[in-house]
Amino acid sequence: MTEYCDHIFNHTLKLAKDNEASLWIYYGLGRLKLNQEQVTEAIKDAEARVADAYVERIKAKGLTDYKINVSDGDVASEMTKLARNAGVDVMIMGTSTHAPISIGEDINVGPLGPVVSETILWAPCPVLVIPPSLIPGLARG
Repeated sequence: MTEYCDHIFNHTLKLAKDNEASLWIYYGLGRLKLNQEQVTEAIKDAEARVADAYVERIKAKGLTDYKINVSDGDVASEMTKLARNAGVDVMIMGTSTHAPISIGEDINVGPLGPVVSETILWAPCPVLVIPPSLIPGLARG
């Protein structure tokens, strides 16, 4: 997990705690070009990494109602489907921290990145986007 993921998690954890809400962490692997056994293994590995990064901190805040979901496939589609099926009240995400043109993406996506842009369009609930400028050292000016 990156420093930015950590930053988004801290905001999300605080909001969940302050509002006595359930916390559902989704980690999308994207479209994997692997056989089913390899996909299953990749999902298990990612679940373990997410749990290692966040579960102790969740428990330390006294939050007991949390879930971790990892899947392969189109990230925006999988995330919005999960939110719809689970009756999620709000989705919290971060923007892309890469310049689109530098990683070969469509330059029309803008600074949000393709996953956030698509999620905002298809989400069944409000989407709160945490900007990277809130990370100390990344703020402009």
